[in-house]
Amino acid sequence: MPRTRPVFQLRARINLLVCLILALVLLVTGLMVHWRMEQQTREALGEKAMLLSRLVSEAEVVREGLGGGRPTAQVQDYAEQVRLESGMDYVVVMDMQGLRLSHPNRSLIGARFAGGDDADVYRGRSYLSVAKGTLGVSLRAFTPVRVGDRQVGAVAVGILQSGVDRAVVSIRKRIALGGLIGFAAGILGAMYLAGRIKRILMGMEPQEISTLLQQRNAMLHSVREGIIGVNRELVITVVNEEALRLFALAGSHGALVGRNVEDVLPSSRLRAVVETGQAEYDQEGDILGLKILTNRVPVLVDGRISGAVATFRDKTEVNRLAEQLTGVRFYADALRAQTHEFMNKLHVILGLVKLEEYGRLKTFITDVAGRLDDEVGFVVQRIKDPVVAGFLLARFSTAREQNILMRLDEEAFLPPCPEDAASHDLVTVLGNLLENAVEAIGEGSRREILVSLRPEETFVHLSVTDSGPGLPEGLLDKAFTLGFSTKGENRGFGLWQAARTIETRGGRLVGENQEGGGARFTASLRLFPGGEP
Repeated sequence: MPRTRPVFQLRARINLLVCLILALVLLVTGLMVHWRMEQQTREALGEKAMLLSRLVSEAEVVREGLGGGRPTAQVQDYAEQVRLESGMDYVVVMDMQGLRLSHPNRSLIGARFAGGDDADVYRGRSYLSVAKGTLGVSLRAFTPVRVGDRQVGAVAVGILQSGVDRAVVSIRKRIALGGLIGFAAGILGAMYLAGRIKRILMGMEPQEISTLLQQRNAMLHSVREGIIGVNRELVITVVNEEALRLFALAGSHGALVGRNVEDVLPSSRLRAVVETGQAEYDQEGDILGLKILTNRVPVLVDGRISGAVATFRDKTEVNRLAEQLTGVRFYADALRAQTHEFMNKLHVILGLVKLEEYGRLKTFITDVAGRLDDEVGFVVQRIKDPVVAGFLLARFSTAREQNILMRLDEEAFLPPCPEDAASHDLVTVLGNLLENAVEAIGEGSRREILVSLRPEETFVHLSVTDSGPGLPEGLLDKAFTLGFSTKGENRGFGLWQAARTIETRGGRLVGENQEGGGARFTASLRLFPGGEP
């Protein structure tokens, strides 16, 4: 059954979580800021009223008015001027009996100051108070008025509570506006972040990523190739079990993840892959002496190189598999060729019988049997190893079907190989060289291949010469490179495989063009343990 996605997907969860966090943070912050700003607003208004009351108490017109040196009308005019300029709700000057000399409402001048919070100012104290007067509840600042050392009256500067509340409400609006802007910005940021994360995760949900990761781990550890992945800093991030097994086989134990790949595998060439972005395929390498075949590819994320991955296999296992495949193909080709050749001869025999040409039939059968006996006898007489001899006879039969004259050098000789592995390696080399020679001949009029085998102490010297056009001089040095071929893509394995087998046996494969046309490949293999073969 297909997996159903959760009701709340990752993007919705991120948006919801950010909204909740923002709402909580902004609410708590708004309350704290509001409380502090309201407190500071009230303190600032009180300090302003107190400062203004002190300035009024030190004015000459107020002192002289309270001392009787000026008319009270001038005190009223001065107090109203200060009130209007400062934005206060009232500025009241009163004598020591609490009688007003000034008031915004002129009808209240001469009346007793109301509120009941003015007693301390007549004792020479300055202070703030909140009380209800004739204009309503207000915040007021009291300051005594002195002439010399004698107090002659007092000044009260007040702000109605409604004015204080208006200032607080203005602060609240600003805080609320800032909170809304912050919340909107947070929502937009959350939507962008959720979308960005979604794109990074390629549109998948966490459950899907978890499933994909488990599948990836299963595939990673089930393949028969070692895998190592690194990031841009060449730190190993991924290693599968086969890679650990190959490292252990090479004598290296311990954890690899988190280490620099150049410390673990100096010949990895992953730095070049990360720097250039160029993949490398079917390259030879080694792990502490263990020969491997490796592929290296860059890892691209959004078109940028974020690391590299190397896959590798034990070269011995690859060689063994290739040899098995090559041998099976050769044996199948040989059987097919023998079958076709036998069927052709049967058709000839059947035709001669129907025509009652018994004399010619006898001659044909004698000729075929004699030629086959001569070929088999010559090969068996010269090649004493039955595996190699059988292989050559099969190849000769295949060549006849392709109208190619393949023959063994008259001076060729091979004693029995001391072990099956030696016979197998020799067949592998001969098979690849003969296959290459057959493909190189083309459609020319002269189609011949000569095979030579000669023992010398512990070595066997062999050569395969064909009558084809040969190789261009500039390509002779590349003929044994893995993947190089003049016959198209996905080729170039035979000569490389032959060269590797010969190197394993302590020899070397050399190719050269012949003066009369064609190419010759010669090699020496150490097949015998020591002494005379």
